[in-house]
Amino acid sequence: MGGLQINVHLGIDFTASNGMLPSPNSLHYVNPNTMRNQYTDAIHSVLGILQNYDSDQTFPAYGFGGKLPGKTNVASHCFALNGDIYKPEVHGVDEALRVYYSAINKVRLSGPTNFAPIISRVTNMCEI
Repeated sequence: MGGLQINVHLGIDFTASNGMLPSPNSLHYVNPNTMRNQYTDAIHSVLGILQNYDSDQTFPAYGFGGKLPGKTNVASHCFALNGDIYKPEVHGVDEALRVYYSAINKVRLSGPTNFAPIISRVTNMCEI
């Protein structure tokens, strides 16, 4: 009503502190019976609510703390889950889940935990 707009951004922790795949103790471990894990449950629950407050229901989706395929042996602290850092947006919960599933099959969990680059990127996108 007052002109405020909310733009949802998604950030996923790909650090080894989540537990290494394919251990069932890993937060990224996908249960073969349900095809779910703690991250997919959180994405579904949180985005399922917040998307209703985002006018276009399109969200930039990032990861941090993981080693990307074909890159040096250094962890990236701000990468697009869809592979396009210049257009990291996904539309809706289903696409967010799709790019997450794709990323956990490609990105090697690493570290350290450093989400400052994602916060800086999102902050730079904000309009005053």
